[in-house]
Amino acid sequence: MLSFLVALSISHQATSVGDTIIAIRKKGLTELGAYEMLNELTSKIGARVSGSPEAAKAVKWVHRQLELCGATNVSEVPCMVPHWTRGKGENAELNRNSQLSICALGGSVATPTKGIEAEVVEVKSLKEAEELGERGRGKIVFFNRPFDPTLPATFAAYGGANDQRVGGATAAAKSGAVAVLVRSMTLAKDDAPHTGAMRYGEGTKIPAAALGIQSAERLSAAIKKGKAKVKLTLNCQTLPDEPSANVIGEIKGSELPNEVIVMGGHLDSWDLGRGAHDDGAGVTQAMEALRLISQLGLKPKRTIRVVAWMNEENGGRGAKAYADYATHATEKHFAAMESDSGGFMPRAFGVSADKLDKVQPWLPMLRDFGIERFVAGGSDADNGPLGPLGAILFALQPENQRYFDYHHSRNDTIDKVNPRELEMGAMSMAAIAWLLSEQGDLLK
Repeated sequence: MLSFLVALSISHQATSVGDTIIAIRKKGLTELGAYEMLNELTSKIGARVSGSPEAAKAVKWVHRQLELCGATNVSEVPCMVPHWTRGKGENAELNRNSQLSICALGGSVATPTKGIEAEVVEVKSLKEAEELGERGRGKIVFFNRPFDPTLPATFAAYGGANDQRVGGATAAAKSGAVAVLVRSMTLAKDDAPHTGAMRYGEGTKIPAAALGIQSAERLSAAIKKGKAKVKLTLNCQTLPDEPSANVIGEIKGSELPNEVIVMGGHLDSWDLGRGAHDDGAGVTQAMEALRLISQLGLKPKRTIRVVAWMNEENGGRGAKAYADYATHATEKHFAAMESDSGGFMPRAFGVSADKLDKVQPWLPMLRDFGIERFVAGGSDADNGPLGPLGAILFALQPENQRYFDYHHSRNDTIDKVNPRELEMGAMSMAAIAWLLSEQGDLLK
């Protein structure tokens, strides 16, 4: 008899949760609040490079917006962040007669005021650049290894090519190179260059820039025909660190207020576009998820908290600051969910591998939002540091074929975001947050 009553209770709970998720769907698809917020963020503030005035405005905007969404205890977790600026007048000219489409990589040093002009040598790997020896001395090294087009997952292709952008300047400097050019991290066939963080190791710091794909192909063709010279001018600089903050707001749990479910994205972006997909989408999806739960009058058992992390793009200072905050808090971080793969149609959630089997019963309730599966791996750049503190990690995984068409480029603007697809992601986050709140004991 007791087992029957337990089964009946679980069945009633599942029905109640299912009804709540239907209510989330109806309200979300009627109002499309995530898109409304993203439009305001990208149009009124725009790009949000860490340390910039725009990033500071975005912190205040999220603070106000969370209050409007119904969050309580809205506050900021401070952190010091790097402040790199692109400057004006960056330029690259091939053989004194043809302009190349370029952009400085984030963190690069500038060229001398009059620029650098040198012969270009093409390589495909960091190892090849390091082993150029005298053939690299005084040259501009051009990294031209494309994404592997045979990989169905574009994030895997990105991971297979991104070492050139991050470590290319350090590798080339070992052979005496004076600058590096890097094929943009994209499968797109346009000529919009894609920026992104690079890092210097020990030794000489040399300027680093990305080439649009069409420009990369033209430069490669010129090298094959004979000597190719490029004159490169960059005016970027790194300024002193600036004070900034993560922004947090929550709905306090009614039964287990000290067990916290975090959801969010990163508020900073690069400067070329408006940071719509990367990662205004994730921030506004999390705020919309909280808004839906709040305005439906729902009372979660566990605390549901939004975090807008700062400085994911070039330092991860916000993630570290929030992890430090969580480490010293009296509350327990029960789960942490991140959206940082664009505002496209959601297809899956990555989840901590040891919980993969336990979340499978939730899948039928998520299918209306496009979620087809759970897969192992819920760690992302900002929620990852909460894993060692015991948080169950979730990462929203939308369709990925178009993401790197826009990522870190001037193309990352709101006209590339579909309002309903963005909302589907927000609703799927709201559903996971609610399931964790009400049925989280099943995952213990």
